[in-house]
Amino acid sequence: MRKILVTTAWPYGNGPIHLGHFAGMVLPADIFARYHRMKGNKVAMVSGTDMHGTPISLKAEQEGMTPKQLSEKYHKIIKKSLMDLGASYELYTKTTTENHYETTQDMFSTLKKKGHIYKDSMDLFYCPECDRFLPDRYVEGVCPHCNEEQARGDQCDECGMTLDPIDLKKPYCSLCNATPIEKQSEHHFLKLSTFNEELKKWISEKEDEWKPNVINFTKQWLEDGLEDRPITRDMEWGVPIPGGEEGKSIYVWFDAVIGYLSATKEYTDKWREFWEDEEAETYYFIGKDNIPFHAIIWPAMLMGYQNLNLPHCVSANEFLNLEGRQFSTSRNWAVWLNEVPFDPDAIRYHLTSIMPENKDSNFTWEGFQTKNNEELVSTYGNYVHRVLTLIQNELNGEIKPKETEIDPEVQQKIKETVEKTGKQIDNREFKKALETVISLSAYGNTYLNKKEPWKSDNPKKTLYNCLNIVKTLSIITAPFMPNSANQLWQTIGNKDTVHKQKWSNAKKPIKETKIDKPKTLFKKIEDKEIEKQINKLGSEKMEEKKEQEKISFEKFQQMDIRVAKIKKAEKIEGSDKLLKIKADIGNEERQFVAGLAKTHQPKELIGKQVIAITNLEEAEIFGEKSEGMILAADQNNKPILLKPEKETETGTPIK
Repeated sequence: MRKILVTTAWPYGNGPIHLGHFAGMVLPADIFARYHRMKGNKVAMVSGTDMHGTPISLKAEQEGMTPKQLSEKYHKIIKKSLMDLGASYELYTKTTTENHYETTQDMFSTLKKKGHIYKDSMDLFYCPECDRFLPDRYVEGVCPHCNEEQARGDQCDECGMTLDPIDLKKPYCSLCNATPIEKQSEHHFLKLSTFNEELKKWISEKEDEWKPNVINFTKQWLEDGLEDRPITRDMEWGVPIPGGEEGKSIYVWFDAVIGYLSATKEYTDKWREFWEDEEAETYYFIGKDNIPFHAIIWPAMLMGYQNLNLPHCVSANEFLNLEGRQFSTSRNWAVWLNEVPFDPDAIRYHLTSIMPENKDSNFTWEGFQTKNNEELVSTYGNYVHRVLTLIQNELNGEIKPKETEIDPEVQQKIKETVEKTGKQIDNREFKKALETVISLSAYGNTYLNKKEPWKSDNPKKTLYNCLNIVKTLSIITAPFMPNSANQLWQTIGNKDTVHKQKWSNAKKPIKETKIDKPKTLFKKIEDKEIEKQINKLGSEKMEEKKEQEKISFEKFQQMDIRVAKIKKAEKIEGSDKLLKIKADIGNEERQFVAGLAKTHQPKELIGKQVIAITNLEEAEIFGEKSEGMILAADQNNKPILLKPEKETETGTPIK
């Protein structure tokens, strides 16, 4: 029996969790944990909500709440949404427990006692207006790498680079917009640089087991040479520094990774089995932006503390994009987990099928509908329903097989599928594993059609072998689609839960059973349901664009604003708000996307002159290219197009 600790990165408690988080770290961890429980291994899957991040304190100030109130609010939302999507944590906790504070302070004190933590001064941004030091997310400015104008002090959402607030160009305080000044502050530092060679040796032993993206990223960091990192900050919201230092706390990146240890301690008093037994295995499921914390910094902390297991595997997925763009909590570009109106198993199935294991992948509502209707409903669900209905009609729902009725070919296919699926899950190849599972239902359909039991005077043998395939499917789909798997398991005559079954039982033929009347496993998703989600997403995208395009008077003066003449206008399929407009701007024709569909008929716009900004960066809105902005005034929430007082030469600049 293997001892396996499964962990997932801790989401910030500053808002709901989105599909990108779930697909990137929670779903693969859950599939892995469920499989190993069925294999008979001792599993603990733990994580929780990160309650101390600067995104939390920043949003709390903006909303007039305390960080504790805000993080508690979203912790409940996050936890419920994860459970609703079937995440099977042994414990999902938070970083504000007494146990977590004690564990974090013990790690801090031990590392300091062993000489791995020291005190030094550093330059930080200080806001003279707010009279306070500014932690990373309290500073915004221009990204030094891609020149994005709304980069945060910790990261640029546009290019994905990790940042230090001091690196930003044209920095400003996100609370009051004042220009911060550099000022020295004394802090505790982790001697990360001293672990460089030890980490190199350790990571070299992982090259054959870990994903290339983790190995390559980690090796590059180590080749560049590690630098010592500050582990305290000028904020009171956080784990207190042992001994107490007024106005300071332990930095969130330091205390969050310790959460894996504190959560295991909270879950079981036998936590040492997972952390001190050298045979135990710890798996970290994360997104690629978390690689340095889990493959470098946390291992260094464990090396310094001593006698605790280093990560057995750091499994980092790439990013799941939404309609071709990266999910972004700060920009409200997301499908929130607590707002998904569809069957959780259907969502889990589709997210597994497009899981960004080795490269970025893309979620679209149309793709989800296709997967659900063509694979879950038409292939898997259809096979199961056909078999169970035939057994009801032909055999009165009863199966009492003889050993001679077992088809060796079917049993061999079942055996190969079960073993191959298990091996793929163990190797963290979840997309391949799901393909293997669904291929068995396709095989079952072919077998059923070939044998045609409805034409036979004795259909029992064929239907018995088809039912064995159904039984296998009910067990091996359990890690992927836990609700439908259990429903199917009980429909074929079992009173217990499928999640208590041994994985090996999936290879064993049924001895005798009486099935219940079959219920539909999955429902077809109609176009109108998908259109509703697309329209909602389109609305959010337009709101985001409006926010991004709020421009100062200084920038407005730099805009190239011209008279344009509309040549063509048409509605954008799937949106009830947007029009695609082709317009002459004097020296060329441009395409614009404008939110005019509810107030303007396309044919009425053709030939009209309007005012347009023509030197904005090209954008994609609802899948269509937009090369500028057509200006309108707002009257009672209705757009009134701006136009010249009289017919003017097309392309005339507006000063």
